[in-house]
Formats: sequence, structure tokens, C-alpha cells
Amino acid sequence: MSKEPKKEPEPKAPIPPWAWLFAIACAILPVLTLGGAIPGAIGFGGAAGCIGVARNTSMPLGARIAVCAAIVAGCWILVIVLVGGLALLVHRSG
Repeated sequence: MSKEPKKEPEPKAPIPPWAWLFAIACAILPVLTLGGAIPGAIGFGGAAGCIGVARNTSMPLGARIAVCAAIVAGCWILVIVLVGGLALLVHRSG
């Protein structure tokens, strides 16, 4: 049984400055919806996803930007559907 030396994990790439635009576009969702667990999870999950994708230097820059844009669009659509659905329920019941 041979013992192989443990590999040191490679340090993460720095966060590119452009990535903060996408992260903030997601993270602002809980603020705009006045809080809540679901908008918070969607917003901060999307922000973390954008940062993770932006740091992935194995992907071309254009692909990273496109994926970040898709994450932001998906988060906004989810929150709009959630808020719209709740507004519709309140309107019908009240």
C-alpha cells in the first residue's frame, strides 16, 4: 500500500469585477420584495451561483457572462411569478 502525498487544493480564482453586477442584481431581490425566506433564498442563491460561475476560469469569458445573465433572469422570473401568484391569491380571497 503506497501512500501518495495529499494534494493541496488549488486556491480559488479571484472574483472578476463584472461579476458583482450580476451578484447584486440577484441579491437585491429580497430587498425589493421586503424580505422573506423564499425571495432571500432565491436572491442570495443566485448571487452565490453567479460568483461561482464567474470564478470558473475553465469556461470562456463569454460563456461565464451568459450563464450569469441566465441565472439573474431565472431568479427575477421566479420572484416575479412568486409575488404575482401571491398577489393573485390575495386579490381573489379578499
